[in-house]
Amino acid sequence: MKKLYRYFLYVLPLVLFFSYFPVISLGGNETMNFELSLPLIWLALFFILSLVMVVKKYKKQLFTKVFGNILWWLFPLFATLSICWSLNPLRSFLTVGVMWLLFFAVIAFYELRENLDENFWKVFFRWFFSSALFVCAWCVVQCILDVNGANQSASLLCDGCVSQMFGFPHPNGFAIEPQFMGNLLIAPILVSVYFYIKNHNKKYLILFAIFAATLFLTFSRGAIYATVVGLVFLFSFAIARAKKSEAKKVFFTTLKTLGVFVISFLFTLNLQGIFAASSPTSDTYADGVAKVLNHLSLGVVDVRGSEQFEPVENSTKPVENSEAQEAIFDGYVAESTDTRVRLFKSAFEIWKKDFKTMAVGVGIGGAGQALYNNGFSPAPKEIVQNEYASLFLETGLVGVLLFIIIIVLAVKVALKNRKYAGLILSLMVAYAVTFLFFSGLPNALNIILIPGLLILLTL
Repeated sequence: MKKLYRYFLYVLPLVLFFSYFPVISLGGNETMNFELSLPLIWLALFFILSLVMVVKKYKKQLFTKVFGNILWWLFPLFATLSICWSLNPLRSFLTVGVMWLLFFAVIAFYELRENLDENFWKVFFRWFFSSALFVCAWCVVQCILDVNGANQSASLLCDGCVSQMFGFPHPNGFAIEPQFMGNLLIAPILVSVYFYIKNHNKKYLILFAIFAATLFLTFSRGAIYATVVGLVFLFSFAIARAKKSEAKKVFFTTLKTLGVFVISFLFTLNLQGIFAASSPTSDTYADGVAKVLNHLSLGVVDVRGSEQFEPVENSTKPVENSEAQEAIFDGYVAESTDTRVRLFKSAFEIWKKDFKTMAVGVGIGGAGQALYNNGFSPAPKEIVQNEYASLFLETGLVGVLLFIIIIVLAVKVALKNRKYAGLILSLMVAYAVTFLFFSGLPNALNIILIPGLLILLTL
């Protein structure tokens, strides 16, 4: 059973990358779709396995050992209670179910930590990096397939990922959207940088370059911004904690790593230009480069239409090709940001309506229904797309305070070990930033499971 437990953890990084493909559709209603993914199946099977092992370990002491520190369990208990007043009881029940599986998985990591020796971590990180490399390669294949006219059933690109959107494809891997693919790359990026800072092995720098280039290829602003914040925190933490004799070395290692990050961006920028020139659209290499800069800078950097970026005589697309179609977007898509801001404001407008909502919210899973009931969205399936606003709306001040307690406890655990604290905290900071751009659990189980497992390195 211990061997099976280890195998479950070995394949976890790979399974997490398949967060949407393949997917088992079980239908849906007006408020949600009922779907099963590989990570959710893994989570359910892992719960059964780890529960048997934990019960076998503690027997009659199960509740006192596992649930001894009640502070960890206050938030899921409150979330469970919120089903009683949720505006969407079915969604609430399913969300709470996934939440309990996640919480128990992290507790199981801790309670069964004696099974994870040094050899386990060597094998685990081999799986960890190999899985990320495999999916990065698939992302490039997706782009090549798309610019060569392959249909979406072959490339698995989402509707908003194809060349017709920006003139070049931006891959979603095996996730539902590029932002979740980018989110999945945050951990490999930060872990590879951390290992490079610690032992200066160039293979980790190469891994970092590949992961960073693929991150830029996803074209996900949220994941890119979060990664930058996570890297800045990791570097700052490493420099602050370095001994005086090592501070200079850590500083120059930081500069070298940042240089590789910039080179990865420039490499991908050129690749996106090449994809734009090769795609079925009328976009040229210069169009692709200009759109990337404009979109990622939120419209600040705008070189579209300038003569130096659109020389007709150097265009890679023949002017007489009347079949080439115009890309839908010509740069920064303000509507994406505006929609998020609108939903964010709407969530707080509803939250402030009465004392009950401010105190305990509309219940877990009820945000979409609340937006629809108050005329802020066209359908109850629409979500807030900001986890913090969603948390306030669904659980109120009580839920937010209980959630903060969990974060404080996790930070205290991470700080116990000088060696790995920077890695764990940088992951938490980066994931905290990503929650500004989406809400919900099913497509982002990695945000809980990866830090929850890696935090054992600090113990």
